[in-house]
Amino acid sequence: MNEQVKEILSRVAVETLEQLAFIFSSPEDGPGEIEYDSLMAASVSFAGPFAGGLVMTVSPQVVFELAANMLGVDNEETTLDQQYDALKESMNVICGNLLPAITGKQAVFNIGSPEIITGGEAIKEATEKYNGRSPTSMVRLDIDGEQCVLFLFGDIRITGE
Repeated sequence: MNEQVKEILSRVAVETLEQLAFIFSSPEDGPGEIEYDSLMAASVSFAGPFAGGLVMTVSPQVVFELAANMLGVDNEETTLDQQYDALKESMNVICGNLLPAITGKQAVFNIGSPEIITGGEAIKEATEKYNGRSPTSMVRLDIDGEQCVLFLFGDIRITGE
């Protein structure tokens, strides 16, 4: 099931980033090194037929582009708050698209408010938040040579697409 969840997470993240912010990415394979200390991160929790959370770590360069594209301005014109808001909104939309892709459109979930977490502590914080569990699935995306990694936590049950 992890491979099926990983494929759904990858597809949803790629499509959402493209449609929401005109950011084109491609899935990366392999166990490459993740430089957490240099990344920005956000998380969002959800509850419904199953509970869990989604964490996304991404390089600051991608967050600049994300905010600029969502606001329709140059990278230099965005504030840190706007960048955080763009990252949190991206998380909200990815999670909102992911859950129906996993469970079908009939399932009802409550999605929490996205939160910014420190990149270096992102996985530690998320693991503690989700009762010490390891991620159910992890997807690495390449965005113009920059890192974007998504971690899905919870007892994920695929019931339909």
